[in-house]
Amino acid sequence: MRLLILISIIISILSSCSTLDKSRMLKTPTNYKFKQFVDSVNYKKPYRIAVDDQISIQMFSNDGYGFVGVGNQRGGQGGQGQGSQGQGGLGFGYKVRSDSTIKIPMVGKVKVVGLTLNEIETKFEKILESQVNSPFVIAQIFNRRIYIFQGGYSASVFQLQNENTTLFEVLAQVGGVYNEGNASRIKIIRGDLKKPDIYKINLSTIDGMKQADLSMQAGDIIYIDPFINYGNRISRDIGSTLGFLSSLLLVYTLVQQP
Repeated sequence: MRLLILISIIISILSSCSTLDKSRMLKTPTNYKFKQFVDSVNYKKPYRIAVDDQISIQMFSNDGYGFVGVGNQRGGQGGQGQGSQGQGGLGFGYKVRSDSTIKIPMVGKVKVVGLTLNEIETKFEKILESQVNSPFVIAQIFNRRIYIFQGGYSASVFQLQNENTTLFEVLAQVGGVYNEGNASRIKIIRGDLKKPDIYKINLSTIDGMKQADLSMQAGDIIYIDPFINYGNRISRDIGSTLGFLSSLLLVYTLVQQP
């Protein structure tokens, strides 16, 4: 019986090691070469519009003193305007079509894919010059999202409101790094998911603050590796096994009694 118990404990330890960390995602090989950070000026790139983005266009005359009416059509597929209250006045939201354009009353179709918000504002101001006195345009984007995974414990979608939102700001908004997270292993996955750029950030020290100044981009994935206490997990599994064996031993003893 003692031998049986010893064998069971050994099997429990081995099985615990094989099942630990099964919920962990996005593992990298031991010697994986992460993307190196460059000067902040180089990686704080403005976002460029893509198909299916939602853009708010606010058009004014007289350098911003008079609102230019663009109709009162509400949302829908294909770039119809949807009223929305934005910075500086009433704006209208438009979905970027598959042909890279948005369609706006008074203006018609305008190609916007690949442009930054500043470039869109300049483009619309030039288009309106023949129709409006001293046109002034404000462009905003609604659906810039990033994805945050706190190990295997939680996940959330974060809407980027500002052009240069940093990693620190995002972490502050979601409550920081959870107790189960490893602040020394924060991965930023960026770009084409078939061949992404992966950065590793260590926020467990003050030196990591320089890396946390990284501006987030739409589509970024923030993955915080879990901190795994192997000792506690193995002890818990062994305790469960011993409890099961104790029950078996009790049943065996009762059966053997005359």
